[in-house]
Amino acid sequence: MKQEVRKMLEHMYDLLTEKFHDRYEAWDHFIDFLATDNCGSLIHQLDHKFEWLFEDSRLADRLMNTYDPEKLRSDYYDHLGEMYLDKVVGPSQVQRQGLFLTPMNVAESMAAMTIGETKDKVNVLDPCVGTGRLLMAAHKQAPNARLFGVDVDLRALRIAFTNFAIHDISGYLLHADSLRHETDISTDEGFHNWQYANKWYSSIDQLKPIKTHGGSKSEVKSGDQLTMFGK
Repeated sequence: MKQEVRKMLEHMYDLLTEKFHDRYEAWDHFIDFLATDNCGSLIHQLDHKFEWLFEDSRLADRLMNTYDPEKLRSDYYDHLGEMYLDKVVGPSQVQRQGLFLTPMNVAESMAAMTIGETKDKVNVLDPCVGTGRLLMAAHKQAPNARLFGVDVDLRALRIAFTNFAIHDISGYLLHADSLRHETDISTDEGFHNWQYANKWYSSIDQLKPIKTHGGSKSEVKSGDQLTMFGK
């Protein structure tokens, strides 16, 4: 972890909190900015087109003078997940809600033990992906793996999107409840649900639930006909 990267990101976020006076609103604009800067095609999904930035030249100058995308990409670490819990949610709410991020070194050890180094196109699913740490570790072990992540927390999932975009990781991230919604892509319900992966806004109300008595299997392989997230 590079402290200069963390300081850069925290300064950017602080500039936005000065403008919006609400830590959640500032965070949402912060993540919008980072995600679209690193994955330009994502801007077509946004309701706004960064009017808040273009209409405030002073903020734009201060933000761009702080931001160094190459420095950000040079540090393969989930700074954003830690910042979200520390600066937005806050320690008291983190403890009350039982929020927890797997330490990066633990995630890497888990990936090494369960996947190992391989060039094969293995499928890796994290049903509670959070900010993407386990899948980031899996990508280091298996750069050709098909990565699938599910989480019910949309803000956490957007951090995973952004981490993937920053580090040019391709994968499928779905806003869903893995206890209620079908995520087995070999089923008709699962394949239907994964078509809503990589949406910046939630499509959770369009997802199909897990069938309790089985169902037909789709003749598709993981990854077919799905839009890959990444560059």
